[in-house]
Amino acid sequence: MEPHDLMKALPREADRGDEDWPTLEPLLDFDGAHAPLSHPSSARTAARMDTLAERTYARLRYALVVGQVAPGECITLGTLARRLGTSVTPVRDALSRLAAANALHPNRQSRVVVPVLRRAELDELLQLRLTLEGFAFASAAPRHRVSDWRGFKVLHTDLRRAAERDDLAHFAAAVWSVRGAILGLDRSSVLAMLLDRIWCRLGPTFTHMAADIERRRCISSHLGTIVGAIGCRDLEQARKAVAEEIAAGMAPLSSAVANELPALPLVPIPAFSCPKAPSRCESGADHV
Repeated sequence: MEPHDLMKALPREADRGDEDWPTLEPLLDFDGAHAPLSHPSSARTAARMDTLAERTYARLRYALVVGQVAPGECITLGTLARRLGTSVTPVRDALSRLAAANALHPNRQSRVVVPVLRRAELDELLQLRLTLEGFAFASAAPRHRVSDWRGFKVLHTDLRRAAERDDLAHFAAAVWSVRGAILGLDRSSVLAMLLDRIWCRLGPTFTHMAADIERRRCISSHLGTIVGAIGCRDLEQARKAVAEEIAAGMAPLSSAVANELPALPLVPIPAFSCPKAPSRCESGADHV
């Protein structure tokens, strides 16, 4: 079945029910991994360590997805561990996992660098997004309920406000909230995993380019069109707006705009601002 065949029509409102729309799972809402059966105290210790490692990884992953770290930024193991208030072991594990996914580049011992993406790689990521996010929307749209749409409107209201501010990471987080809800990325799946990997690499550059307020407004407008089309059950219009929003967010910067943005570094910048991890999911830009 072609993706567009999945998007012919939304179910009638009577078939949707009045269930509350499913809230997105917060990144840091982990139950912890179960340790192998052993002495109870050993099992509890292992579970705590697994949870700490996952929380550390989630905080760093979120920082990449919403651009709370900048392209070219150098992350040092010791400094990061101190700012997170943890030992170097979970930090090293998290950085190793992100480096293995090409979200970070090893630099020197105990250091990694946030990638600086060039046009050719952005063009490749654009094609991947069009394919994967387009398919995700085609799969999720027939399941959207009226209560889902109401939630999308709340999230988009927060996004429109964020687009007018200069807090770029806040804007990127608001975009991620709307996009994740529309695409149904709250459920664990291979597709969600692939998109998460793409955005770990793309996030810092996407947020850097969002320094252009007209780009932010354009992205917000396209996402608003998607939400409106979902409300009207016009999935063909929504599908087109999904592709247009993706293209708008990754379009090359004009020369005038590029000259006004901070230049991307030729060498790593030795600073890292540790993000505050989202504690729970609520409408707005403090979660994914």
